[in-house]
Parts: sequence; C-alpha cells; structure tokens
Amino acid sequence: MKTKEHPDVRPRSEIIGAIAAIPSAVQGKICEMRKQLAGGEVATYYNLQYWADGRNHTIHIPREKLAQFKDAVSGGERLKRLVSELSEADARDILSSAPPLKKSSQKSRSRARPR
Repeated sequence: MKTKEHPDVRPRSEIIGAIAAIPSAVQGKICEMRKQLAGGEVATYYNLQYWADGRNHTIHIPREKLAQFKDAVSGGERLKRLVSELSEADARDILSSAPPLKKSSQKSRSRARPR
C-alpha cells in the first residue's frame, strides 16, 4: 500500500514478485586466487567465500561455472536488498494500520466496580 508520506515505497506484492523473478541467488563473494606453480607459471582459480555458523567457508568454483556463479552472487545481493525493502515496507504498513478494536466481553462487564 502506497502512502502519501512515502511515495517511493513499492507495494508488497511488487517486491515479492521481484524476489520471485531472481533466477538464482547465492550468498557470498567470488575471490580470484593465484598460485605460482613450480615451472614459474601462475595458475588462477576461483573460490566462493561466505559466512555460515560464525565461520568463513569456501567452495572451489570450476572455471566453466564461473559465469553462473557471478550471476548467482549478483542475484544474492539483489535478494538481500529486496528483503530489506520488504521488511521496511511491512514495518511501515504495521505502523500505519489502525489498532484493533477492543472486544468487550460479558465477563469484563460483570467484574466492573459498582459506583
């Protein structure tokens, strides 16, 4: 729901649609590693580095899958931004919604103090 106070806020359904449109999402970053071989040549390989359970983890990326991983990492960054945007939109919706009406029950009326 767009409000007059926040005209740049997208509706929740639009944000969720953008999340669903992300083909793949991977958390972390791709690091280029170089290793000097015995013959003097330099070999280049790639790792995906990410944090999980308080530790840094790495996964070797085969050269033929590098482009797919780059796309997935950029999808992961986009997902992170969209989840943050969704969280902000939900918080604004909750804050702008009217409080629920109190129900009055028979019990609460019978316990009222006499005047």
